[in-house]
Amino acid sequence: MYTLGINAAFHDSAAALIKDGVLIAAAEDERFTHIKHGKRPIPFSAYELPFHAIDYCLQEAGITLQDVDHIAYSFDPALQKQQDSSGDNNKITGVFSNNLNDLFLSYMQQAPQHLRDGYPHHLQKRLAGLVIKPGKWHFVEHHIAHAASAFYPSPFKEAAVLTLDGRGELASTSYFVGNGNSLEKIGEVCMPHSLGMLYEKMTTYLGFLHSSDEYKVMALASYGKPVYLEKFRSFIHPGENGCYTIDDFSPEDAFGPARKKGATFEQRFFDVCCLCTTSIRRRPTKYQPSGMWMAPPAFKP
Repeated sequence: MYTLGINAAFHDSAAALIKDGVLIAAAEDERFTHIKHGKRPIPFSAYELPFHAIDYCLQEAGITLQDVDHIAYSFDPALQKQQDSSGDNNKITGVFSNNLNDLFLSYMQQAPQHLRDGYPHHLQKRLAGLVIKPGKWHFVEHHIAHAASAFYPSPFKEAAVLTLDGRGELASTSYFVGNGNSLEKIGEVCMPHSLGMLYEKMTTYLGFLHSSDEYKVMALASYGKPVYLEKFRSFIHPGENGCYTIDDFSPEDAFGPARKKGATFEQRFFDVCCLCTTSIRRRPTKYQPSGMWMAPPAFKP
């Protein structure tokens, strides 16, 4: 039995193909299109599927899309649709606002049709002729997809599983217990409270592209000191059972004017980056005692 997994809702569009529980192939679409992260995670791009990555996986298996038994898409628009219609203001999902969110969900609901007839012409050899019978297409809750990708390949038969994300359908953080081939959700934190979105906000404040350049913030943390740590912690409020809330604060009010793209890095920007990590350590070696602070090399923007 062949199962095709598709990630396309946000960034880093990718595909994976499994046969009888064994991974055959997996790839991100950017490897073939040379577009970083495959696409930008905006409402207008939700229709884009990783056709090149899908084609690669099928080629590795020597099959066509018609031979696939199940197709799993790592986002379930119905969950957010149910929330929007329920009027539950305790769970503000707001991935995007107003009509843009409707567009975002509509594009994903049409993903089966996009896969059937939206592929590039030169890939029709393996992608053409798809018939989606009842029970073949599966919208999978985004955080369950994350949790499954960590737990099922692991050597553990039972484990606690944490999905700490920017955003899913409703949740930004989810807690599971994995046992055998099952995952039971035991708790979650819902939008707009999200550590991932907070990271994106700070990435933008530092003059980088969010949902893309967060790794730069992580690297530049080694050039700063945690002088803003207590102020930053005052915006995040831990609660019971792993829950938390985050204030809707302005980084400019808290840390000064934002950095523009290409502008010089002031020390305060390094110090803001340092909020991502409060210690600067390297692995101990026979020449370096454990815990010794090592100064980073000179930074050139």
